[in-house]
Amino acid sequence: MFMNYKKIEEKEWNLHIINNDRFKSISVVVFLTKKFDKNDIAYANLLTQNLTYTSKKYNTKNKMATIYENLYGAHIAGSFGTTGALESFTFSLDFLNPKYTDITYLKKSLSYFKELLFNPNIVNCEFENTYFNLLKNDLISSIKAIKDDSRRYGSIEYAKLMYKGTPSAYSMYPTLKELEKVTPKTLYDFYKTLFNGSYKIDIVVHGEIDFDIYKYIKDIFKNIKGNKNEKLSFNIKHKYDNKLNEKIDSLPFNQSRLYVGYRLNNLTHDELEYTLRVYNTILGTMNDSILFNIVREENSLCYTIGSYYSKYNPSLTIYAGINKKNYDKTVKLIKECVESMKDKKVVERLFDSAKKTINTYLNNYYDDLSMQVNEYWIKEFEDVDSIETIREKINKVTIEDVIKLNEKLSLSTIYLLKGDN
Repeated sequence: MFMNYKKIEEKEWNLHIINNDRFKSISVVVFLTKKFDKNDIAYANLLTQNLTYTSKKYNTKNKMATIYENLYGAHIAGSFGTTGALESFTFSLDFLNPKYTDITYLKKSLSYFKELLFNPNIVNCEFENTYFNLLKNDLISSIKAIKDDSRRYGSIEYAKLMYKGTPSAYSMYPTLKELEKVTPKTLYDFYKTLFNGSYKIDIVVHGEIDFDIYKYIKDIFKNIKGNKNEKLSFNIKHKYDNKLNEKIDSLPFNQSRLYVGYRLNNLTHDELEYTLRVYNTILGTMNDSILFNIVREENSLCYTIGSYYSKYNPSLTIYAGINKKNYDKTVKLIKECVESMKDKKVVERLFDSAKKTINTYLNNYYDDLSMQVNEYWIKEFEDVDSIETIREKINKVTIEDVIKLNEKLSLSTIYLLKGDN
């Protein structure tokens, strides 16, 4: 596999070119990033949908379907989300490598991307009403359906409790009251902020690339304004109180959802980046994890169980699908599992398997376009090691490092979404 990287800094934005011959497609991904603002959530959801659903030129679904077909299945997608303290829009174009088509295909594909980003379906200074209302009603239905999904609803309510006062506490779904305030006119006003200097703009081009693509990209984005002056960071700086938060909600589900959250206190860089990954794999990620063996296999207390962590809002979360009658016993066993991470014999038994599991995951990098694209976007906000440096440092983590990490955990939140059926 051939792969190299080049960064070109324009006055208003950065271009990242990843030349990689492993894939038969080319991807152009536009990241717009700024500090999180909870008031953007309602607008962002609708905006990504409206921008990718139709445009001024392709103002019906039939026209959109036709241009997709003419471009050999080229695909445009949009999304909005948060990473730590920052929010970001992501717009991507994926299309066949032009070497398999004709000389005009590259320009046609990029022109289509330009059309959807910069010539939205606007009528009289507002988004076209028919499609706006269709997409808004779809979003309203999705919001109302959240309570029908115990896993999703439980994770949202847990985050509100665990991360109160930080960007992590907010779901990417607005409330119905917030959404109701969004009109075709106010959404268009919000759209105009994307390229007026409010956001840091990074454009990543990935694939087997003729570097002439640069002149096309430069032409598309020549009139936009980006924020290159503000120093942005994913890390959330927030002081939490030390008291334990415990809450139980009830909804008519058959299964209950349990979340147990631990704060991670004063971790070093290496602990946060490498030791924590090994710790979490042993505790609740790998097939033979401590939580799986003790809570599920030996005691049959849950349907599912696992763990995950957040390094930008340092915390570790254990989740489980349980029967409500097993709540107290499950919580007790989860605490014991975490406590057992201080036992050298317990950690030693799973230590080598955990590292093999992580190394297998790291191998996916070479076949994962998204991992490669996101790597260079993330590097704009923090120092990121190469995948092989990460592998090397993971392999240097010791059993003693994992045991020591356990001393820096403190129980913060216990949340149960009790299924009353």
